[in-house]
This record gives sequence, C-alpha cells and structure tokens, in this order.
Amino acid sequence: MGKLKAVIVGAGRMAGTIDDEVRGELDWMLPYSHAAGYAEFPEIELAAIADLDPAKTASLQQRYGIPRAYTDYREMIVTDRPDIVSVTTPGTTHAEITVFAAENGARGIYCEKAFACSLEEADRVVEAVERNGAKFNMGTLRRWNSGANRAKQLIDDGEIGAVNSVISYSCGSLLHSASHFIDMILYFADDAPVEWVQGNIAGDLDPKATRSDDDLGGTAVIQFANGVTGYLMNTPLWAQYEVVCDAGAIRTVNDCGQWDLWKMAQGTKYRQYEAHPFPEYERESSTVRLIRDLVQAMETGGETQQGVRKAAMTAEIAFAAVESHQRGGARVTLPVEDRSFWMFTH
Repeated sequence: MGKLKAVIVGAGRMAGTIDDEVRGELDWMLPYSHAAGYAEFPEIELAAIADLDPAKTASLQQRYGIPRAYTDYREMIVTDRPDIVSVTTPGTTHAEITVFAAENGARGIYCEKAFACSLEEADRVVEAVERNGAKFNMGTLRRWNSGANRAKQLIDDGEIGAVNSVISYSCGSLLHSASHFIDMILYFADDAPVEWVQGNIAGDLDPKATRSDDDLGGTAVIQFANGVTGYLMNTPLWAQYEVVCDAGAIRTVNDCGQWDLWKMAQGTKYRQYEAHPFPEYERESSTVRLIRDLVQAMETGGETQQGVRKAAMTAEIAFAAVESHQRGGARVTLPVEDRSFWMFTH
C-alpha cells in the first residue's frame, strides 16, 4: 500500500506555527500543529497546502517540505485527490470546506474547531460526512490527551465509583474556546445523550436576535440521560477540569499537564478525602494520537474516538445555551428545534 496523501486548507497557526508558541511551556503537546503532526507519520505524505495568501503557504512549504501550494482549496482537493483533508481556516468556513472535502473523495477529515456557525450548518456537515463514509475528528485535542485517557480508564475500571458531575472551570467564547471544554464534559460523561441545557450568556443579547456577530461567552448546565451533570463555568481557571464521582474525584490543572486523584477516606462521617498518586501514563502529543486514531478508522472501517456526531454535539450544546438565555434561562431540550441562529467564530 502506498502512502496516504494529506492536504491542509489554511496556512495559519494551527496549520503549522502554533508549535513555536507552546514550546518551553506546554512541551507535552508537541507536535501540536497539523503539519508537524503529519511529519511524525512515515506513512503520510503532506502533499499540498492552500491559502488565499501565497506568502503564508510559501513559508509553511519551506518549513515542512510541502510540494504544492494553491490559493483555491477546491482546486487542491480536486487535483490532488487527498486521502486526508485538514481544515485550519477561520471557523466561519469550516462547514463549507468540510462538506466539499467529504463530497470530493476525502476519506478522513481533521477539522479545527469550531464545528459550525449554526445548527443548520452542523446538520449539513453531519449529513455529508456520513453519506460519503468519511472518518472525522475535530481539533478538540484534550479528548486525545494521554492523561485524560488514563483518567477515563481509571473511572471506567470503577476506582472511584460512578461519575456524578463533570466541571469545566473555563468557557470563553461558546464556539471557539468552549468547544474544547464542552468536549471534555462530553468525554467524561461517556458521550451520553443530552437531555437538556440551561444557559446564561455574558453581556446583552436581544431575545429575538437571529444572529450574533460575536462569539458569545457564558455558562451552562448540561444534563445527560445517564444522570451525569456537566457544568460549563466561566472562571479565570483556564483549561481546568474536575470529574466528581461517588467515591472520589479527579482534577487536572495546567491544561491537562497535571492530574490529581482523590479517594474517599474509609470510615469517615463527613465524606473526607485523601490524596492518592495518579497512575503513571506515557505522555504523547494529542495531535499525533488524533491523527493515528483517524488513520486507524480509515484503514479498518471502524469509528474514530470522536466522530462527526460527537463533534457536532459541541455546537448543539453551545446553541442550546444561547436559546436558553433568550428564553429567560429556561431549560432547552435537545435537539434544539430552531437550527437557524447564526453566530460568528474566528
């Protein structure tokens, strides 16, 4: 079998330069960018890159040895016929590019967040990806963090009982930043069906508005059918999460760089907890793990760890939070009925 051919749409920081930003501070994330991630796989050829700015593509071509550059992503996909398409453009174009890639032969799609700017867009993406049999992962990389995977295994093994609550102490903008945080809540809630969302948006939002030219921020409560409750908070504790179980808890700080385990002490009247060593695990780039997961699904015909429907749920929850706010904080059952509200994301 020959090499798999990959192409990248967009020549910005997630395409190939974000590695320079995190090096020395978040080294366990390296390689981080799409191009640097593909470079770790001898079986993948990064064949081309497209961007409206030729200077950006030229810079990444030189850095990563990419043979071809285009200014039109459609021409690149139709001409190069890639196996894998990476989408690293601004979020307002993600749905359009993903649908085109799925309908023009891409077997695997690695799309940056946000998933879409409306639920109508999200529905089109899900339909195109599933109808064409493409495998899909979104760049909510904490789902592939090796520490998060070890924590999930510990919970699944029953070490600290059943999950009761999953808390994200960060939100930021609901589509761009919060895609990461909502996805972590989904992951530790076993990606169970969501029954309802109750949200509160920061700032002013007309209850009758049908679009927002800002990526809104806020908070939300997410109720899952399996009894788990998710809390999307908006505090200065950036990229920190806590999974509270019946007999203990796991908390991660420093953007999944440090993991702490607490178990309920035996024989205590007032639910005292004791610190325990977090199990050892091998640190590996989440980008590498995501790409490996995507390739494995392409080769076996199986599913990726995420898939297009789980990725779309990040948008479903975000827009449910917006609708809840517009309805005075009412609980919004899923799926959201009004799919037309459009929100900007960069």
